[in-house]
Amino acid sequence: MSDFPYILGWLPSLALDFEKHGYDYNAIREGIFLSCSEEDRRLIEWLETGFDDSQIGEDFYRTSSRCRNRFIREYFAYDRNLRTEKVAFLAREATDLDFDEKDALRKAFAMTNIIEREKAVDSITWAKIDEIVALDSLNVNLVLAFLAKFHLISRWNRLDSKTGAELFAKFVEEINDTYNRNKTSQEI
Repeated sequence: MSDFPYILGWLPSLALDFEKHGYDYNAIREGIFLSCSEEDRRLIEWLETGFDDSQIGEDFYRTSSRCRNRFIREYFAYDRNLRTEKVAFLAREATDLDFDEKDALRKAFAMTNIIEREKAVDSITWAKIDEIVALDSLNVNLVLAFLAKFHLISRWNRLDSKTGAELFAKFVEEINDTYNRNKTSQEI
């Protein structure tokens, strides 16, 4: 059994301020991981699998939706909705998904400044993480929420404004190219 008061007591306070922080995700994650039970370690590993875009697909989301852990179920249901809405927005399509953050995400996707768009999306995700754990107290969900937030901060720590803008512009261009290729192949 994990000692959650101890684990949560030594974690740094996090704020999504989009500034560089000296926190080392791997070092803090390792301290958390070593203090957790085997079952909680598996949940951390599952969460981190979801941070790797190459690992995410229908099987991942289907398995996540059946997970006994509520944070994993709800976080990855949101993540799937976010990604589905993003692709639909870029393809100028609508979805029939119904979830609380949909309108806010669509407004964020419509922003022309790529950095501001990503900040808005990450702010919505941060708020969703807070919502998921709002009623939790000293359990693994708070650790998972911390790691999910820390992952957002770590992503911004790796980017400066110029590099971030270039990477996100490239990402959008790749999605548009993929959409245009698919559209062209469907028309043939």
